[in-house]
Amino acid sequence: MGTAMKRTTIFLTEEQHESLRRLAFEKRTSMAELLRQAALEILEDEEDAREGLKSLENKDGTLEWETFKKEQLGL
Repeated sequence: MGTAMKRTTIFLTEEQHESLRRLAFEKRTSMAELLRQAALEILEDEEDAREGLKSLENKDGTLEWETFKKEQLGL
């Protein structure tokens, strides 16, 4: 059995609705599936951004710019 789904309502302009309807037709899928794919992409991008920011907080093994210039570049 598939994943349980929750119903939600969104409001689109007529132009957005028509464009989405046409795209769904061209891709031989449903408008709902296109919206689920778009939502998943947004959620994955947000997760990637959070993980990236979290990794930037870890300064183990890094050098300050001034130290790097002195040690590696001899400046």
